[in-house]
Order: sequence, then structure tokens, then C-alpha cells
Amino acid sequence: MKHIGIVVPSFHIPSETFVVTEINALVNAGHKVSVLTFENLNKCINLNCSVRIIVIKKSTQSAINAALQRPLIALKSSLVARRFTSISVLSLMGYGLNIAEIILKHQISHIHCHFMHAPLAYSIIASKLAGVSVSSIGHGHDVYVNDSDLKLKLSLCDFSVAVCEDMAIKLRKYSTGKIQLLHCGIDLSVFNNKPSRLSESVKLLFIGRLIEKKGLQFLLPALKKLTKKYSISLDVVGDGPLMNDLKYMCEQLRIDNDVRFLGSKSPVWLSKNTSHYSALVAPFCISENGDRDTGPVVLKEAMASGIPVLTTELMGAKEIVNDAVGFKCEPSSIEGLEKMLAKFCELTPYERHEKGLNAKEAVAKDFNANKQAKKLSNWVQSL
Repeated sequence: MKHIGIVVPSFHIPSETFVVTEINALVNAGHKVSVLTFENLNKCINLNCSVRIIVIKKSTQSAINAALQRPLIALKSSLVARRFTSISVLSLMGYGLNIAEIILKHQISHIHCHFMHAPLAYSIIASKLAGVSVSSIGHGHDVYVNDSDLKLKLSLCDFSVAVCEDMAIKLRKYSTGKIQLLHCGIDLSVFNNKPSRLSESVKLLFIGRLIEKKGLQFLLPALKKLTKKYSISLDVVGDGPLMNDLKYMCEQLRIDNDVRFLGSKSPVWLSKNTSHYSALVAPFCISENGDRDTGPVVLKEAMASGIPVLTTELMGAKEIVNDAVGFKCEPSSIEGLEKMLAKFCELTPYERHEKGLNAKEAVAKDFNANKQAKKLSNWVQSL
């Protein structure tokens, strides 16, 4: 089995659970896996103990030495680097040579890069220098906002992964490179609690960064219209730049007694507590700069915990959620969210419970991380 190097800009980011889940699943599939990162932020307690974390450092002297050892390969790689418009050749070759040195030193045989922005460009050059295969996976901002040289990157990868059908359609429109569709999986051993809430009242959970594309600015006014008719409350788990604005909005709407801001919580807290809620609500929308959630893992984690999900018909959310496991409405619509929440409140506790059980079954069938990793493993092994 090939030794896979997973390249990420920073490691680890608590909100990017999909990276650690994929790494662990690849180890379970039989691969040796190393993480190559530009910034090692903190220890990840969930990471398989066999995984080595290697920090990429730009060393000019080391790059020169590596280039002198392989001058012809370095020259050919520099010609590839010249095709990029968003990063200088000097930067591409500098980091590329340093990453290539890591690849050769640790006998890594395939590079898989999460996110398609600058680190992918460095990884592509490194793969050319080291003579290994390279793949990439897009997630959102890197495809819909910061998409510099995206067509070129796709053409230079052995394959690229889209995490939802809408993204796959967008990437295939470039008419270059091999595009694979692979939904992010989740670790069913972590999110495995059974639903525990059977109550007339509706206790909603929101999980995510407090930023525009998460859609809380539309959810809170919708919630205001429902609190007079239904016993409904919302716990907000997460932190971010909009925290104070959203708290102020709650005060202005006079729903601050119905909405609790709990701050960031660990994956362990989420795995233990999600099942205590009536549903997860995820009002995703497209932000002003075009950014959006593409294949939201949070929906799958909630479903694995046995609770229904209430979300919008945006990107991967519409592929994950159907009426058997929850409800959807149009994005960026206060009225749509209000109607969806009212529809959910009208269900009996047993009908909500049944949706949760359906959700748990659907995730086990379609979004098991170990099954998804085997697909990725097969693509890598075939190169």
C-alpha cells in the first residue's frame, strides 16, 4: 500500500474534522499516512498515533542543494512553475523543492492535497520534482472564491476530488483533468449515540463558525416569528467574527432568552450531546463574495447522532438531506426557514424521533468514512 502524504495549510483546525477523519480511515485501509503542513497549530487527540506530522519550512539553502542534485528535473519543474500566474516561480520552486525533499526522505509515494489554493500549487511542483503522483480535493472557498489557476491545477493533478455533485459539475466544466466525486465520510465510532429526546418542545442545535455563509442572520428573524406559537429554543455552538452582531440581533428581536451562545465545543462534547436535541438546524447560504458550504460534514454528524436535520437546498446539503431525515428550504430566505421550522414543530415527538432513526441509518449506508476511504485508496493505488 502506498505511503500517502496529506498536505494541508494548517494542522489541525478543529472545524476541519473531515481531514482527521479521512486520515484515520486511510490508515484503517492499510496506508501509511503522513501529514505535511505549513503550520502545526496544536495536538490532535483523535489522530491515529502512527501518523507523522511534518512541518514544511522554506529553506533557500536546502532548495538550492536539492536542485543541484537533480538539475534536469529541477529545470523541467521550473517550466511547469512558469505556467502559474498567481504565485512567483521563485516561491513555487522554493517550497516545491523543500516539499520534494520531505517526500524523498520519508519515501512518500503519493501526495493528496486538501484545498485547491496555493499549497496545491506547491504540492504539484513537489510531485514533479520527486516523481510521485498527486491528487487534490476541493471544499468551498478554494473553488468558488480563491480559484486562481484552478484550471491549470486540475490539469496537472492525477485526479481531483469534488465533495458534492454541484462542485463536480463546476470542475468538469473546465474540461481538463480527471474529476472524481467523493462525499466526505464520518467516523461512525465517534458519532454513535442513539437519539434520546422525546418532547413536545423543540430544542434546536446550530454548529459552525459564526460567519456569513452559515446563515444565522436569516435564522434568527425566522425564529422570532415562531417563539410566540411554539415552545422552541436554539443553542448556538461555535465562535467567529459575527458573534457580537448575532447576539445584538437576538437582543433587538427580543429572543435572547430563547437563544444561547455556547461558544466552541470539542468533537467529544458534540458526540456526547448532539443526540439530546430535537434537530440540527443549518441555514446555509451563499455569502456576498461567493463562498459557500459544499459537502457539510456537520449534517452527517448530526444524522449519525440520530437527530433530524433542517437545512437549505444548497450544494451538498440537498444530496444529504431528504424528507425522510429532515426538511430543506431555499437559502437566504427568512420566510422559507420560518415555514420549514413551523412544519417541524407541527410533527409529533415520535415523528421527529423516526426521522432521526432514518437519518442514522442513511449515514451508516452512504457516508461511512471507512467506505469512502477505500474508494480514495483504490484511486491512489491505481496510479
